Amino acid sequence: MQTETDLEKLAVSSRQRLTREFAEKYTNLQERSRRISVVEAKKIAEEYSCPLQIAMISYLINLDGILSLKDAILYFMTELNRRASIGEEIPNIPGNIMEFALLEGRWIEYVYGSFVRNFDFKLRELANLEGAIDESNISLEKAIHVVASRTKLAEGYLAPVVEAWLSDHPKSNTEDALMFLGPAITRWKSATLKGRVLHLRRRCQALFRILRKAMGGPTESATIDSSLKRLDTLISDLDSELNTLSIPALSHLLLHIAPKPTGRGDKSSFVEVGAGSTRGGKTEPDMVSPFDFLERDVYLAKRRSRDERIAYLTERIERVVRVLIYQGIPLQDCVMMCIRELNDRLKLDIPSLDELADKTEERLNGVASDNRNSLVVQIIYEYIDEYAYEAKTE
Repeated sequence: MQTETDLEKLAVSSRQRLTREFAEKYTNLQERSRRISVVEAKKIAEEYSCPLQIAMISYLINLDGILSLKDAILYFMTELNRRASIGEEIPNIPGNIMEFALLEGRWIEYVYGSFVRNFDFKLRELANLEGAIDESNISLEKAIHVVASRTKLAEGYLAPVVEAWLSDHPKSNTEDALMFLGPAITRWKSATLKGRVLHLRRRCQALFRILRKAMGGPTESATIDSSLKRLDTLISDLDSELNTLSIPALSHLLLHIAPKPTGRGDKSSFVEVGAGSTRGGKTEPDMVSPFDFLERDVYLAKRRSRDERIAYLTERIERVVRVLIYQGIPLQDCVMMCIRELNDRLKLDIPSLDELADKTEERLNGVASDNRNSLVVQIIYEYIDEYAYEAKTE
């Protein structure tokens, strides 16, 4: 069982790591935002009716594969509206809006990125421990171990993040923190979380009561008495309204609602699980360049109906084109790079690439600059549809 000193050391370490990552993410977003196409950002701002600065940072978040444009902008606008409703409105000045977008953007990048990945990894040990116990007959030792593991993860890892979020958001409360961190941890929509949270809170209390019962009453053991006191406090605190939960109670609730990693079926040494691989021990190809993902998506789209395929591939191609443009590659070159890569990877039989390049240039020159990005996506899709799908079925 961790002592309070041990927990404080864990919390301090988590805060220091959070501070470092925030500084890096803020600088990263700030530098990259200067290289974004203003034309592209304005189109996003007009489409989603949001400030240009929020559109720019949302574009980067989407580019990193963290959230969709819609979800990122929804978070920004929700927080803007919350602040306006409590008298902490962000001045409608480009510099102020950009600062707000950068500060909130680093939260999105952190929570939906490294925080969730590390949390999932840390959760495995707890899942293995709890998966091996029988709730109807928990031994004293296992009960203490479960409480210690939950406390370490909730109060040593989650609580510092909750504290930092509340500190960064004026007049926010624990329900606000729950509705930001909860969807990232559970992968649920906010509405789903709202509908389930009260039931899950009762389940969390029920588990704590089972653990408390397994420990019996007060003893001469400081470890057991400390665990009993912590459980009693948490059970009581979880009866509070969501917006007045204590930070430890919210942290334990977040831990409880997190989906636990599951096993991989038969653990027998005589059963081989997964597939053999010669690529770094992975069971899937390495995904590094945008073309790796595009190649995968072309194969995946083949299983879909034509209408679904168009929507699915168009979205994926748009993302690849955005990445290439961000890397400073001209639009026409984006088309030819995608086509050459797919031609090599999929072993397609196509006519002269030079002729295709000339036709692409001619088509791009014939449209307004605002429509060129969508035309590039269309050209790449037409190429895939004609040579990767139709030609294969003939």
